[in-house]
This record gives sequence, structure tokens and C-alpha cells, in this order.
Amino acid sequence: MRFAFKTSPQSTTWDAMLQVWRAADDIEIFESGWTSDHFHPTHSADPALPRLEGWITLTALAQATSRLRMGTLVTGIHYRHPAVLANMAATLDVVSGGRLELGLETGWNQEESSAYGIELGTPKERSDRFEEACEVITGLLSRETTTFKGSYYELTGARCNPKPVQRPHPPLCIGGSGEKRTLRTAARFAQHWNFDSGTVG
Repeated sequence: MRFAFKTSPQSTTWDAMLQVWRAADDIEIFESGWTSDHFHPTHSADPALPRLEGWITLTALAQATSRLRMGTLVTGIHYRHPAVLANMAATLDVVSGGRLELGLETGWNQEESSAYGIELGTPKERSDRFEEACEVITGLLSRETTTFKGSYYELTGARCNPKPVQRPHPPLCIGGSGEKRTLRTAARFAQHWNFDSGTVG
């Protein structure tokens, strides 16, 4: 059994998060630490509450720690083009010395997506887009060049260099509770699955 902790970067300060991560880095039972990737407060919080951006805080936390594995639990794929996200992930894996866990999901927050003018799409569209994104990301992280043509993304001889420290790529953690598509995509691409709602059955 492995233990982890999560510090959502909302309703807090950078100094408070930094203290938690530095302390946890010295507590051997914790294998990994996680942030979350949203731009508006979640879980019925006051929408005016401050929220730090997840990937930037994670990169800073990588420099403030030496042992903990780390990731976002989880990144909605519609917020960033998967080629951009692959380059972000490769860079963070390099600067952290190979400690990244790459958390991904289809996206779910309609309020946040609408506020930013980012199309969320229907459940089917989200699942289709997510599967394409996983293929793009794993290709860029593991192959010299990636050419891909899908309904949502198209790449021609695209490169991601330098490659991540972890080969063929950092472990993928796919989040979501969809029985038909999410589990199938997780089985195809992921090293672990984040299930945070519903019953085990």
C-alpha cells in the first residue's frame, strides 16, 4: 500500500502549501503529493476565493522537495492542447529528476469552462477527445516524432524534446468514473486510475 496527500491550491497561500510539502518530503510514509488543476474554486466553495494555478505550483514544489513524486489530480484535457501539455510534462519530469505522475481526465466543470470560453462538450465528445489526447501525449513523450490525425487533434512530425526522465513516459493516472469509456481508456494508456466518486460496485 502506498500513501499520498493532496493540497488543492485554493483558499490557502503559497507559503502554507510550501510548508506542507516540505514537511511531507521528510515523512517517509508519503510516496507522493498532488495538487489539483482548476482555475475557479471547486466543491461548492465561494467563487471569489483565490486559487493558485496547479501546474505552476507543482513546478515550484518540485524545486522545494527532493523525494516526493508529484502530480495534478487531475488535469482536464480540454484546458490545454495535448501537445502543449506533453511538453509541460516532459519539462517538469526533467526538472523534478523523474518524479512526475501525469494525472489526466476528460474535464467536467461546466461553470469554469463557460467562464473561460472553453468548450466542454457532451460526454461522448469529451471521451472521444480524451482518447485522442492520450494518444497524442504518449506519442510525443515516447517517440522521436509524432504524426496523428483525429477528429480533434492533428500533428505532423511533431517533436517533444527533451524527453522525460521516466521512459517511455511518466506514469499516467487517469481520473473519472465512466464505466464504458473511462475504464477502457485507462486500461489502454494508464498505469493507475483515480476513482473519487460513486460506489466501488
